[in-house]
Amino acid sequence: MLLLVFAGVTLGGLGTIWGALLGSLVIGLMVELGPVFGVPASIKEVGALIVLILILLIRPQGLLGRAQRIG
Repeated sequence: MLLLVFAGVTLGGLGTIWGALLGSLVIGLMVELGPVFGVPASIKEVGALIVLILILLIRPQGLLGRAQRIG
């Protein structure tokens, strides 16, 4: 459960409450609607983590995070 919470906050973008809310909604919908689309119930969390990985490959700062240069 804690892994999914971390995935939701990271997906939305660290540092923004609206990003955490949006990321958690995306992760929650993936977990709960996965079995509807044929994903076995025993691995429904894997689909949410795959979505997290794919979105962070495209947009590393998260959905609503801002690109910042550190250093």
